[in-house]
Amino acid sequence: MEKKIAYLIIETEKDDRGYIPCLVQDGDRGYYTTDWRWGNDINVAKRLAKERNDAMGLTPLETAKIILQSLR
Repeated sequence: MEKKIAYLIIETEKDDRGYIPCLVQDGDRGYYTTDWRWGNDINVAKRLAKERNDAMGLTPLETAKIILQSLR
């Protein structure tokens, strides 16, 4: 069974081209950055992350669990 991943936006993961979407993998500590940029509006970037998570069938609770466990 494949591990689930969740997209997330971290305010400090940004450069002059915009917010850098991050991926958290279920069961892994920390997160991975992507090569993408989702603009300079944090609300838009967070909406895009939520849309990606929704499209993968993750509920908000599942997304939160994956993200929170990565902080351990």
